[in-house]
Amino acid sequence: PNGYRCYSSRQLYAFQLIRTLRELGLSLEEIRSYLARRSPQGLTTLLKSQQQWLEGELRRYRRMQRMVKNNIAMLEQAMQVPCGIVTLEEWPRSRIVVSEKVRSLPFAEHDTFIQRYINECREKELDDGYPPGAMVAREDFSLGREQDISYYFIRTDRPERAIPAKYLGSRPAGRYAVLYQQGDYMDTREAYAKLRRFLGENQLQPGAYSYEEYISEDMCSDHPEDYVTRIAVPVESAGLR
Repeated sequence: PNGYRCYSSRQLYAFQLIRTLRELGLSLEEIRSYLARRSPQGLTTLLKSQQQWLEGELRRYRRMQRMVKNNIAMLEQAMQVPCGIVTLEEWPRSRIVVSEKVRSLPFAEHDTFIQRYINECREKELDDGYPPGAMVAREDFSLGREQDISYYFIRTDRPERAIPAKYLGSRPAGRYAVLYQQGDYMDTREAYAKLRRFLGENQLQPGAYSYEEYISEDMCSDHPEDYVTRIAVPVESAGLR
């Protein structure tokens, strides 16, 4: 064989490496800068840097995959559930990302607060695509003050160790009275009244907080009458609490 073929073979790895570095996100300028002073140590450092970048990208894409999966599941559920009917369901414990307490926050400031809270959840990669929700304390639920929200929350699939302590909470396992409301989530009075009647008729007491989630809302429809809100109240038999 002549020397040219041998020379081309030796260059093949370099060409493949350059192509790989481009696919990893390096610019041509970054590659040229490395090639101008290449060394085994320099290449090792470069590849380790790209390995860290790839691990971050993989985490981001896995999170995006979870978000898409959970959004699809919630939307399909919203299209199938019977609305306006109270059912009793056994729910497992689930991790939630809980906001600061907002019970005394002026109503006019809630929109700004919840937007900031949602943005913080996204920045800290705690948002897995579940809809935001509101927690209403037992006393407010019982007295018909469901508009007086105590906390906002978002369910998450992240392990507890990955959630900052200030946000970490849980929705307890147990039996829940559940109602899906179709209509504007800004007016849930009838839904809560129906839940209170159901608890009274079945000699049930509400748990510490009820959980209101906006399953299908502005992003799904221009028409508030099409929105779907789920309200879940943990319950136990009267006299047990």
